Amino acid sequence: MLLVMSRSSSTKNRCTMRILFFLLIFLCTLPAWAAETIPIKITANAMSYSQKNDQVVFTGDVYVLRQDIQLWCDALTVLLEQQPRATNSGQAFGDQQSSIKKIIATGNVRMKAEPDRSGTCGKATYDAQADLLTMEDNPIVMEGQNQIQGEIIKMYIEENRSEVIGGTKRVEAIFHSPAQKSGSVQ
Repeated sequence: MLLVMSRSSSTKNRCTMRILFFLLIFLCTLPAWAAETIPIKITANAMSYSQKNDQVVFTGDVYVLRQDIQLWCDALTVLLEQQPRATNSGQAFGDQQSSIKKIIATGNVRMKAEPDRSGTCGKATYDAQADLLTMEDNPIVMEGQNQIQGEIIKMYIEENRSEVIGGTKRVEAIFHSPAQKSGSVQ
């Protein structure tokens, strides 16, 4: 199945477009993206939408491409939160707008951002209200040759900070620095 972001007048397509637009915001820490309109291409073996459960699920070899960000996973679930749509009189009426509540990528999750940032894990969850990306199930984040891993990696997007939590698995960081030339004095 192939979806490409485009304009549509139907409520269902508008909802899907909003979901797809916000889908990759959790993959990057660049706030400037929110103001841009950039196409997002998602391919998967199947997609299902449940208005009753307020969710969209992509399954089977899921691949997401948005400019210089890529995501691969087995399944991608977008949980929505219904918000009443105001009419001219200010009262809510039957049609409702959806906003992203949570995005969950599961199974062989792999993310890549140009030029040399990437990450892998078994499960990645983006909480829109907290603006928090949580990577679990053997998470590893890499930038160039540097890498960090632990039991859980939390990225607080708006605050531009991260936290790596150990537990039964200790936090491990590998940083590469330039080799010191022999005979040089610091």
